[in-house]
Amino acid sequence: MEIRTLQETDKALYSELWRNALLEQDEFFRISIEDEPSPQIQTKFSNESFTLGAFINTRLVGTVSVERDLRTKLRHKALLFRMFVHSSVAGKGVGKALVNEAILRAKSIQGLRQVYLTVLSVNERAIHLYTSAGFETFSHEPESVKIKTQFIDELQMVCFIAPDPSFKRDCGSLGPYVNR
Repeated sequence: MEIRTLQETDKALYSELWRNALLEQDEFFRISIEDEPSPQIQTKFSNESFTLGAFINTRLVGTVSVERDLRTKLRHKALLFRMFVHSSVAGKGVGKALVNEAILRAKSIQGLRQVYLTVLSVNERAIHLYTSAGFETFSHEPESVKIKTQFIDELQMVCFIAPDPSFKRDCGSLGPYVNR
């Protein structure tokens, strides 16, 4: 498996993978295929706004994006979003590798202190993955998303990547992924 930053030349691969995500696992996402029929890479291809891809051979099997907040009072935060691993490789460490690499790269962003994310409460695998990486739930929004006829709660989670020495929390405890 190779983890690398996606480039503009990867747009078609990304779009195909995200269409699959929104069609086959829409119960885990706050966006729908109707909102975004042709998914695009949402980041700006920089070290403060990037999307990682997990490849097995030449096949894109997973993605995650990180984007620093550029507003003055919020520059110490970055959003981890659009995490997806194709069902054909679920449980094989792809998600763990993507989150670990995203945190590692986020730690290299000057002045960044925390990474936060949102996850639907029904996505237990993702919640377990994020918790094992050091994320903690700080907010629970009841009935945040309506999927078909069901309302789904949403959790917000945070992971501190540059804590004060006296601060007990730390993020990125997954360890390095194997093929470095």
